[in-house]
Amino acid sequence: MRKSKELKTPFLANWLAGRFIDRVYLEEFFGDLEEIYSDRLQERGKFYASFMYWVDVFHLLFGFSSLNFFKTQNNNLMIRSMFKIAWRSAIRQKQFTILNVLGLTIGIATCLIIGLYVHHEMTYDTFHDKRDRIYRVNQSSIWHDWDDQFASTGPNVAIALKEDAPEFEQITRMLQLGEKTVRKNDKQEVYKETEYYAVEENFFDMFSFAFVQGDPKTALKDPMQMVVTQKTAERYFGFDDPIGKTLEVKHWDGSWRIFTISGVLADLPVKSHLQFDMLVSMKSFHENLDRDDWKWIWTGFSTYGLVKEGTDVQALTEKLQKIPPKWAPPTTERIFNQTYEEFTAGREWKLYLQPLEKIYLSEEPNEHGFGPTGNPQFVKIFSAIGLLVLILSCINFMNLSTARSSNRSKEVGVRKVLGSARQTLVRQFVFESVLFVAVGTIGAFILVYLLLDPFNAIAEKQLELAPYLQDPLFLGITVLFVLGLGLLSGSYPAFYLSSFRPIETLKGKASTGFKGKGIRNTLVICQFTISITLVICTFFVQKQLSYTSSVNLGFSKDNILQIHHIDQLGFDTEAFKNTLAANPAFTHIGKSFGVPPLVWSGDKYKASEPESPVVDLKNLRTEKDYLDLLGVEFIAGRNFDPQHANDKYGVILNEEAVKVLGWGTKENFHTDSPIGKSVIIASGGEQEMEVLGVVKNFNFNSVRETIKPLIIINQHNDWVWDYAIGSSYLSMKLNPKAVRNTSDLQSVIEDVKAEMKRSDPSIPFEYSFMDQEFENSFRAEQRMGTVLNLFTIMAFIIAGLGLFGLAAFSAEQRLKELGIRKVLGAGITQLLVLFSSEFTKLIFIAILLASPIAYFLVDTWLTDFAYRTPIDVWVFVLAAFSAVVIALMTISYQSLKAAYQNPVETLKDE
Repeated sequence: MRKSKELKTPFLANWLAGRFIDRVYLEEFFGDLEEIYSDRLQERGKFYASFMYWVDVFHLLFGFSSLNFFKTQNNNLMIRSMFKIAWRSAIRQKQFTILNVLGLTIGIATCLIIGLYVHHEMTYDTFHDKRDRIYRVNQSSIWHDWDDQFASTGPNVAIALKEDAPEFEQITRMLQLGEKTVRKNDKQEVYKETEYYAVEENFFDMFSFAFVQGDPKTALKDPMQMVVTQKTAERYFGFDDPIGKTLEVKHWDGSWRIFTISGVLADLPVKSHLQFDMLVSMKSFHENLDRDDWKWIWTGFSTYGLVKEGTDVQALTEKLQKIPPKWAPPTTERIFNQTYEEFTAGREWKLYLQPLEKIYLSEEPNEHGFGPTGNPQFVKIFSAIGLLVLILSCINFMNLSTARSSNRSKEVGVRKVLGSARQTLVRQFVFESVLFVAVGTIGAFILVYLLLDPFNAIAEKQLELAPYLQDPLFLGITVLFVLGLGLLSGSYPAFYLSSFRPIETLKGKASTGFKGKGIRNTLVICQFTISITLVICTFFVQKQLSYTSSVNLGFSKDNILQIHHIDQLGFDTEAFKNTLAANPAFTHIGKSFGVPPLVWSGDKYKASEPESPVVDLKNLRTEKDYLDLLGVEFIAGRNFDPQHANDKYGVILNEEAVKVLGWGTKENFHTDSPIGKSVIIASGGEQEMEVLGVVKNFNFNSVRETIKPLIIINQHNDWVWDYAIGSSYLSMKLNPKAVRNTSDLQSVIEDVKAEMKRSDPSIPFEYSFMDQEFENSFRAEQRMGTVLNLFTIMAFIIAGLGLFGLAAFSAEQRLKELGIRKVLGAGITQLLVLFSSEFTKLIFIAILLASPIAYFLVDTWLTDFAYRTPIDVWVFVLAAFSAVVIALMTISYQSLKAAYQNPVETLKDE
């Protein structure tokens, strides 16, 4: 056997070919195989080349192997004969055939759908030509936990990388601009654009987004240029040529800026972590950049780098750690009046390089502002479930195959007497097994095709099967699966039965030896252990979702209507608010910048006492009426009072903020109250803001998180950097006496919409309900719970099918025994208990095995939640009881059928 010194082709495949193929062919075969392997290696990579190398070797084995097992005297005649025998056997045992094929179809279909989902999630951003050299630059989460990664950086990071890291071929940035209102210059219709960002002119040199119109080199070279996707262009201009046309974008100060469309992109691939409808040139904001590009805390940018060929990324990452100490000090000194060392306080301000293809599905950072993020936990969970369901299906098939084969011992004896060789019998059983798996696989493809659209609707994905059916690699894996499972499940009965001596099988002695239940019972226990584990986990997923929806938030979230884009009315919204306040449908109305559970703004503060530490506090900018609307509980001090002019610079803290500022807890408020003390913004002029009140902790963000320190700022406070910037809302508490049904609610919404249009018709009308926002924060878990329910049902159906088939087999084997017991006086109840106890014991063993496994999995999953449901014993009891009930229902038909059988019919041949 010749080995290539240049190419490392699969050693085992070479050995196999050299062992079983005549040497006269080897030299030519290996030369061709290595040449094809080399081409595939360059075009598709090592995995694909190695896999197809194995496929080719197997093909040669079947055609040129010296093993007689692969050859027959007349292949076509032999295959027709084996097919006829398999068909007749399947028809003769219809029940086993249906159960086998149905179990395989469901199991393979479930695994295939999960496989499509997992592959979809794990192949984001693979369409970029330079994807293997593109990295996003992350940094330490300086606003929260410094040990975490943060996907956004300041503008100065890109400048520092260009000067201090020549290993980068290019650096580019994206700037988060927030939601914008956009209109054509005819001012007829306005749209809200949520995926609107600024990028640098070299953005398309790095990322391979396809242009339909325009030149990617110059599309964003000049100020006030805009690139849109094709669907966006059609939304504004229909099928007219958009190049050179203009769109007006409304900015936070109420002004409209005119952008010229210089390029149109093909609609973006779904599997891209960057999703946008509009991109504008970064140079359009040169005034802001020229003024503020030195800031390392203006974390509205994503920075991407294209490393040069052959760059040692690990060494580059280590080199980058020298950049923050060199470039960040001006920021800490000018903004926070602290040296870099004081600002970091022993913590490390790191820069990370995250490969492009790992961004979407990374555990850290778990979110960014430029597109979707995947959940690696879901991928792991569904991968495990897919594998387990496939194992269930295979166990089911093997169990029923071995049970079914024992009834064919006399057939084996007759065929041996008539001259069939053992090899022929082995080949027959293996062929039938492979045929069953092939039929089940075809059925699974059909089932997936029918179920994929409903699954996409539940999972909110766009999975497709057709592209995979055209992929040689996928088809090759499918063929290997069919052959592998067929050989595995058919080999035991094939070699076992074919070893019997004809005289014993014809006397019926050999079949009794096959009644050993050890293997089948073990497989049944495995099936139900997996199924019961899934049931317990599913129960706890639903229990956790129910628990989080009923957690006491510390305020009332129900019946609160929220109107968006109030900031576009300008600074003074009192007239609009007073008009709505006259509507009897509302009991309270209040304005806020941010609404629970979406309060993300924050800054660094400290107590006014000397040597006080700088701490991170979340900001909620609002007014007295909004706090009254929420009904938050004051445990010290008071709310804002519009009659007190100084309240403009007063603040209200939650309990956590009081604690981190060093003022203790509510237990010591009677001796050392925070009321009247001052909080300082750790930047700018460090003005002191008096503490007016302390509210009880409430969940202003998702209940998956612990309650963070919060400072509530008066909406008119112009000392805080985000004064009058950002999305503001008008929230209204609905009056249940005036809004009694859906019709009343819709009428109220239309009234608000009409009033907003009268105030400013250019503002798009958008509303939401606070309770729905909290539910949406668990939308991913809700989807996971629904999908998990479906897969758990599938698993139990497969296990039930297997148990039903084995019960039928057991009933058939024990008919004479039950007949004799009935003749000797046993009652129907005794026979039912006797027959059912054989299987219920296996279920109880499965329950004992499943419980600790499920406990570990549930406890691990719940660690991600700040508020977690208790792991109650009753859930395990309910799951166990359900499993027992389902098992008894599954075998009850066979039990009753066997128990009511007339002994005369079962014993007449004895």
